[in-house]
Amino acid sequence: MGLDRSSVSIISKTNTSYFSYCLPSPYGSTAYITFGKPVSVSNKFIKYTPIVTTAEQSEYYDIILTGISVGGEKLPFKISYFTKLSTEIDSGNIITRLPSPVYAALRSSFRKRMKKYKKAKEFEDLLGTCYGLSAYETVVVPKIAIHFLGGVDLELDVRGTLVVASVSQVCLEFAIYPPDLNSITLGNVQQ
Repeated sequence: MGLDRSSVSIISKTNTSYFSYCLPSPYGSTAYITFGKPVSVSNKFIKYTPIVTTAEQSEYYDIILTGISVGGEKLPFKISYFTKLSTEIDSGNIITRLPSPVYAALRSSFRKRMKKYKKAKEFEDLLGTCYGLSAYETVVVPKIAIHFLGGVDLELDVRGTLVVASVSQVCLEFAIYPPDLNSITLGNVQQ
């Protein structure tokens, strides 16, 4: 449908200033999209983070990420490090992509908390951190939270943390950007 800022997107074609959407999980929840300014939204569960507006707008919507936590522990980066990165929302990109240092810290923290589970290699070239969990009756996956400007925390459940790569293998659902790219793309699975 094209919800970006390009001249061919539905947003540009309809001259809409406001829209919101909720992407469904693959497990049957309902999705919605709303065009126009909401009449009145009074819900304690709805939180907002601003869209960045600059003279040189990117094609996507940029937001300000302030940190990432794994298992309740923030990754070892100052807020200023994250706020200098370009963080864009891309509903067309499935997996969230991170710059090398952030991905390495996330992966290390996640692996530390998953060390009792058997690692798997089949999809590691593509997704980086995979586990064979079919032999376990119960699996505890560490919670990952993405923190945004305005005190908004996006706490991911297991469906936003792990992707099923095969019948017997799951992988961490984040990927690394090439070393020369210093930005973050928030993919639709985490949205």
